[in-house]
Amino acid sequence: MKALQSFGRWLASPIPVSVVLALLIGACFMLIAGVDPVSGYIAMVNGSFGSGAGLANTLQRAVPIIGIGIAIAVAFRAGVLNLGTEGQAGLGALAGGIVAIYVPGPAALIVPLAFLAAIATGAAWGLITALLQNLLGVPILLSTLLLNYPARYFSSWLIRYRLDEPTSDLVASEQVRPEVQLSMLVPRDSAFAETLRNTLGPTNPVTAILTGVNWSIVVLIVVVLGAIFVNRRTRYGFESGLAGQNAEFVRYSGVQPGPLVTRTMAISGGLAGLFGLMLIIGAPSTRLIEGYFVQTNFAWTALLVTLLALYRPVGIVIAGLFFAAIMVGSDAMGRELGLSPQIAAVIQALVIILLAFRVALPKFRKRTATSPAAKEDER
Repeated sequence: MKALQSFGRWLASPIPVSVVLALLIGACFMLIAGVDPVSGYIAMVNGSFGSGAGLANTLQRAVPIIGIGIAIAVAFRAGVLNLGTEGQAGLGALAGGIVAIYVPGPAALIVPLAFLAAIATGAAWGLITALLQNLLGVPILLSTLLLNYPARYFSSWLIRYRLDEPTSDLVASEQVRPEVQLSMLVPRDSAFAETLRNTLGPTNPVTAILTGVNWSIVVLIVVVLGAIFVNRRTRYGFESGLAGQNAEFVRYSGVQPGPLVTRTMAISGGLAGLFGLMLIIGAPSTRLIEGYFVQTNFAWTALLVTLLALYRPVGIVIAGLFFAAIMVGSDAMGRELGLSPQIAAVIQALVIILLAFRVALPKFRKRTATSPAAKEDER
């Protein structure tokens, strides 16, 4: 009985209601486009979860969204509004990609060096904004947002004019060596993969996931578990959580806000750089491509996921999978029904707008009910 009551309260909460409303409005857009909404959503679900390949694509697409979402949540939870994960991830991918592509040596040495370079570069780009706030009083909200642009244009300039490979059709660097790339959980040409295909079938979800998702998902699991542990079991997690709720209380408790902001931006930027690199050394890109990270829009999707999940790691995982499924399913819907995949962006935006409306409306009603004018009317 209690379980049913808890489930009922969750259904009545803003998040599921907002999702349902967004899907209904998305159905209206499909009708306007001349597509049957039922067929559209069936194609979307089948494309993202209905087959082993679709499920593998959804999981792979969710990795950078969830990972960068965790990076944003680390900052937002501490009251630090880091909107610069696009630049931090992009520069981390650039630095780590250069190491992975151009530094000679065995893969056992190059891969860790690439990860270290990506994390250090992302953290350094985040630390710039922390120093600007601590020393000059520049708000992190403003500096992180603006620093995305020099990071974006510097990366584009370097790839186009210094790293571009003439033989490629893309404006891109050389390809990452196969031994340096993140392999699938089970390499597709291995004997174990062949055994899985013969035993379970090539379209079985287990086979598809093990042979279609690379090791970045293991890194993601470690990061999510680490974030949960830090939030619940460490002094930094306790202080950052309090700072996000009441910065003045934390200050009066003896915690210096400057060092806390510095640590937070270093961690947040480092995580963004880490997951930026994994887009380069893992399928499908395996190159430094001009504008790739901006075109994927992973950083801003991760921001929406973080806001939807209220900075909680488990919620970010669930919301990230939901948004990744919409993106993968929209691609499948476009192939089957000829509908623009941009419907995914429409549904994502509607979820956030409706959620913000449902959260703000009760507060607005409460303020209106307690206002002097309302009390005067009651008299």
